[in-house]
Amino acid sequence: MPVAPRLLLVPALLALTPPLSAQATMPVSELRPGMKGTGRTVFKGGRIETFDFEVLGVQRNLSPGHSLILVRASGGPLAETGILAGMSGSPCYIEGKLIGALSIGFAFEKEPLGGITPIGEMLEQLRDLPETSPVRTPLILPKLDPPKVLKAALRGEFLSYATLMGTSPIPALGDPGASELPLVISGTPLLPEAQALFNGLSLRFANAGNGAMVAAGPNSEASPIEPGGMASIALVQGDMDMAASGTITYVSGKKVLLFGHQLFNLGGVDLPLWSASVAGNVASYQNSFKLAQPIAPIGALRLDRSVGVGGVLGAEPRMVPLRIGLNLGGRKTLDYRFEMMDHPFITPILVSVVVGQTLNAHVRGLGFQSLSMQGNIKIAGHPAIEIENVIADLNPNRLASFVGAMMQALAMNPFERPVFEGISLTIKAEERLDLTGIAAVRPLKAHVKRGETLPVLVTLQNIQGVRENATLNIPVPQSAQVGKAILMVGDGLSLSAADPDEKAIDVSSLNDVVRLLNGALRNNHAYAVLVQTQPGAGLRGSRIEGIPPSIASLIGADGGSSDNKLVRHIIGRAVLPLEREVKGLITLEVEID
Repeated sequence: MPVAPRLLLVPALLALTPPLSAQATMPVSELRPGMKGTGRTVFKGGRIETFDFEVLGVQRNLSPGHSLILVRASGGPLAETGILAGMSGSPCYIEGKLIGALSIGFAFEKEPLGGITPIGEMLEQLRDLPETSPVRTPLILPKLDPPKVLKAALRGEFLSYATLMGTSPIPALGDPGASELPLVISGTPLLPEAQALFNGLSLRFANAGNGAMVAAGPNSEASPIEPGGMASIALVQGDMDMAASGTITYVSGKKVLLFGHQLFNLGGVDLPLWSASVAGNVASYQNSFKLAQPIAPIGALRLDRSVGVGGVLGAEPRMVPLRIGLNLGGRKTLDYRFEMMDHPFITPILVSVVVGQTLNAHVRGLGFQSLSMQGNIKIAGHPAIEIENVIADLNPNRLASFVGAMMQALAMNPFERPVFEGISLTIKAEERLDLTGIAAVRPLKAHVKRGETLPVLVTLQNIQGVRENATLNIPVPQSAQVGKAILMVGDGLSLSAADPDEKAIDVSSLNDVVRLLNGALRNNHAYAVLVQTQPGAGLRGSRIEGIPPSIASLIGADGGSSDNKLVRHIIGRAVLPLEREVKGLITLEVEID
């Protein structure tokens, strides 16, 4: 079985030079085995050096319309390291003409064999590089019934890209069937839970080890902004760096092409582009790589295609700001600030990753603990989305998932592209387990009349076994149906997962999404709800009441053909706010007269 190739994008842990004029190029049709040439890249610091290569052949139609030039390289450290991750984008010349960008190496290679992306393909796909940031157009997404992303957010569940888009998780490097090219990103080494959020994207994490983080010193040498120079693309910057670095292939005026392969293949993007320096090279039997570090901002990445990425020098990218205030049980207060890539698919993942990495850096991984979070997400033109959550267990990533899920529901709404003005979170960590379970539920009336109140006795029990009682009074409306009703008592997330009100998720605008998230049931509250069923059908996510069964069977829900059924609906509820996490769900029947 052939070994899966690897992209040469290196982990990354600000100087502007005049751009060069357009370079003469050589098409693939003129290449022949045995032809020799030179490439340009940075092996150490910011100085551009050369390496040699020999053309072994051309693999045509590697994918429809795309070819790969196979070469054997030599020079510099390559005899010991093989092709290095970080050489991705290194311009390669024959007779002074640019043939393409070195973009692919091979895992466990015994000699420096690599692949070059033809420059003609890069120029073709990246010639429409925009000078300005992408237009903020709405996402074209189906309106689900109920919306899959929104319902998951109400349960506090973040959906990986693979789950969201119905794609398969990317196999690990070396696994059978591993056909996707790996992308190496570092900063703070990502935990497995964080890496799993990227499943489904053309992205794989290689283990760069603890040495992958290299602090940029005050005298670090920035690579020149010309073909062969190092550059870095920031996904997250601030108190945590998450960046991908590679080599500049082509510069023309303010436009610069890099990598020879995709970042995510997202099309139009808006990301910080930095000059970079190489602290050193790490030789590995599996994948050797450069230790690169960003030095100074030089522009913005504006286009992300399968054959490369393109940026504009001097441009200003727009990022999403995130502030996290961390209170460690009153002993210490920390304040962190980050800026993240602004994209509907990627930003929610990055928010979840940053929150999870921050907590895992400062909150214990063993022993009892409780984390409480409050904050807000601000969107231009809409009310702030208020955030409140408490978790009491050994998994702080539940908080990260909760925030990421909220962002996912907002960013991926199908109505309008939200402009995130900022996210602010305050998280308090306590060295105790603030957890309460719902132990018992008892209605204090055997029958309740319409227009009356149903008192419900709820017994709560903490982890020490201490019990306490509280009475929740549920108003029963005059519009309630005579007969049986379902009484459900539980925490907010359990009730949301049980979906007691099938009519609740009915949205037709971003305002509706904001309203629904702000009204979401909390997991530090105990709720008592009365539920009854009534007939109904749906069309594009909205219920249509009182239509004949024959018509209902044709309409269904969102065009389905079998939704002429009884629909659950909350007719009354009561809430008991608590300052600790509540868990449990108990369901009973009651009679309404």
